[in-house]
Amino acid sequence: MTFSDTNNSLAGVFTELASGAADPSAESKSQIRNEYSLRVASLNDAVMLESIEREAFNGVTLGTRIRRDLVRHNGLYLTAIRDWRTDERALGPRFAIATKAEKERNSFIAKLKRNLDRYVLDRVNRPALPEEYIAGFAGLWFMLDEAHLVIMGTREADRRKGIGEQLLISAIEQSVENDSRVVTLEVRASNEAAIELYRKYCFQEVGLRRRYYSDNDENAVIMTTPSIQSEDYQSQFTGLVEQHAERWGWVSRPGFVAPEG
Repeated sequence: MTFSDTNNSLAGVFTELASGAADPSAESKSQIRNEYSLRVASLNDAVMLESIEREAFNGVTLGTRIRRDLVRHNGLYLTAIRDWRTDERALGPRFAIATKAEKERNSFIAKLKRNLDRYVLDRVNRPALPEEYIAGFAGLWFMLDEAHLVIMGTREADRRKGIGEQLLISAIEQSVENDSRVVTLEVRASNEAAIELYRKYCFQEVGLRRRYYSDNDENAVIMTTPSIQSEDYQSQFTGLVEQHAERWGWVSRPGFVAPEG
């Protein structure tokens, strides 16, 4: 399983990381609730998660099976959500399921397929949508004393908002709660932005899977954390979480309540 990204199309998820000293004159965001929050995914989310997967990993055949993973005993999927907006609700499944590329293709065949899909989604087989709009998700497998980050992606329209980093934060928090010793993952060797984010959270490059990606035979870099249960790691991790909250606002997520006030 992997966090892959053909042609670095997800680079926006990992850009604009917190850096530099905070402006003392600026109001702190760490006590302000972010528009987005995180929760554990359920089968009701599957149709939107699969849409995000198609958009984030366009052209890549993935090894994940979201519907299966959502019910596996050693799996956990986290979703980044917000309230639906009025115009989004009006479009319903057509807005929530179609990817940006699918909406923008202008060929005759693409337009014909789009119109057919709209008819089916609106009148024939209208799928139920979750109560909240889903902007991104991350999937974990827990195996013995390791947590494996098998997939992570966001919608193109919701990138550069700190969501990818927040999903990683919550994945690490849930791994700690699950008594995992380390978190591991695979990432494309060319995906420098993702690798830089993982290094920020103390992931280290420990190996290489050659010709791992079937679409272009690219190598996968294997990365893993030091012990996430150690005091040293927890001290550094807490500081990074606080930096994220200072930049993007406090994010409600599984197991973590709102700050006082």
